[in-house]
Amino acid sequence: MYGRVTMADGELRDGEERTPARVLTVQVVSYAVLFGLAVVLGFAFGMDSVAALGAAILLVAVILVVFHVCWPFRAGLPDRLIGLVAGVLSVTCAVTPLASDSFFPAAGPLALDGKHLMYRLVRWAVCFAVLLIVLTIVAFGRQMAREERSHLIRALSHCVTGGAASVSVAGWCFLPDLVTIGAAAPDEGLLGAFIAVMAVFAVIAVLFAICSVPWWREADPDPALPAPWVGIGLLPVMFSGLMVFAACFVMQLLGA
Repeated sequence: MYGRVTMADGELRDGEERTPARVLTVQVVSYAVLFGLAVVLGFAFGMDSVAALGAAILLVAVILVVFHVCWPFRAGLPDRLIGLVAGVLSVTCAVTPLASDSFFPAAGPLALDGKHLMYRLVRWAVCFAVLLIVLTIVAFGRQMAREERSHLIRALSHCVTGGAASVSVAGWCFLPDLVTIGAAAPDEGLLGAFIAVMAVFAVIAVLFAICSVPWWREADPDPALPAPWVGIGLLPVMFSGLMVFAACFVMQLLGA
């Protein structure tokens, strides 16, 4: 039965209904706050202001923490910590050169040519790939280190999925840059391209929302953790960080 959250396989938890409305509400509210705050702060303080970037980083941090508190999977605390650390490292790579300089020189050709945003995007893409590889290796090692290896595949997939979402959410740190690109698009003759890119963004977000309904209905969360529906609702938002990155990247290519 999909009607209620389960305690374990087949057991009901507190009669809590598995309604999709609140899962979808989490996504709508998250998108509204992310885009709304970025636009307001961007126009109030400047599109490249510290306030806009700081707000984006703060919201990403809130999403990351709430997701790991409302963890929607069957995985232990070590698995959650793996994803949380990976997410923090991803955000660090997105907003500072400290970690990403290990993979890219501080002054690469793109930066020297004045294409600073493209340089940051490419640099984070490299970090993202490296973090996913390390995440997979660490998650596999964590499962091999367990004394009790029951449900091994499920535990590994849950750990990797949560970790991948945590790494992906850092893409929202580029949201102020996307707002800047949108504001400049009419003057640069790229308004049509920007609208098309954002339309694709919206379509993918809707598809994610549709997918989140069966995700929640079929989820088997840990009954000891609070509000797993919030975690399920945040999953599409976190993976949409990759769309923010992709939108910035495509617009940079079109404007090159």
